[in-house]
Amino acid sequence: MEYVSVCLHHSLEQVQVDLLVDALGQAGFESFETEEGVLTAYMPRPAYLQNKTEIEAVLLEYGPFISREDTLIQDQDWNAVWESSYQPVRFDDFCFVHAPFHKPLAEVKYNIRIEPKMSFGTAHHPTTALMIKFLQENPPLGERVLDMGCGTGVLGILAAMQGASCVMGIDVDEWAYRNAIENVQANGFSEQGSCPFSIKLGDARLLSGMKFDRIIANINRNILVGDMAAYSEALEVGGSLYLSGFYMEDMEILEQACNARRLFYKQHRSQENWAAMHFIKK
Repeated sequence: MEYVSVCLHHSLEQVQVDLLVDALGQAGFESFETEEGVLTAYMPRPAYLQNKTEIEAVLLEYGPFISREDTLIQDQDWNAVWESSYQPVRFDDFCFVHAPFHKPLAEVKYNIRIEPKMSFGTAHHPTTALMIKFLQENPPLGERVLDMGCGTGVLGILAAMQGASCVMGIDVDEWAYRNAIENVQANGFSEQGSCPFSIKLGDARLLSGMKFDRIIANINRNILVGDMAAYSEALEVGGSLYLSGFYMEDMEILEQACNARRLFYKQHRSQENWAAMHFIKK
């Protein structure tokens, strides 16, 4: 099948890029590639022609901030192309995040099989990698873990492998929700297993009445700030909140939002100007 790629050179903030990706996903785009200042979206040509009016309406909202180039990609073996370009990620001897077509590594402690499709969370992005490093340093043994904005489910899966007592993943995106369920099952976990692992479709409103020992939230700054009250309410006193999905210059804003909800800074990590922070509820 022929595909159309829409390459957008932009001057958008990260939260705006996230909103644009969500809108384009709803307009029918199947996959995305992002790098600094560039967003590329892909869609089968028949769907592109059918949804063109909706696509144009989405892009018109961002017109002053983007330049656009559409390219027709001729039919080819897309599975082979994806397999040839998708690279696994290894974290020393700790874990290996790989696709189904990669061979697991015997020398690492945890092999995590992820088929990302359109979901965020392949461990390639610095924010996911930073959260994996936090989990490596402080395993959630026996803890009730929430993976908020779970994407592919990779962080929750790692927490379950490390001995969490139970894990819940929540994502507002239906595609991510379905993908996370598939990945959780592919790694041997279920709601009825020794580590009950559930995936929910929705947002922070689902947290009412729930309690966790650890909350992992890799989303973006504005959503994190807006949902901070829900995170604090759902976290046990003495529990840990790990945040990522924002830049280092956003750290002060996040700390202020946390402090207002009895969440206090313990440490942070950074990579390529992306940051991850650890807070304790008191």
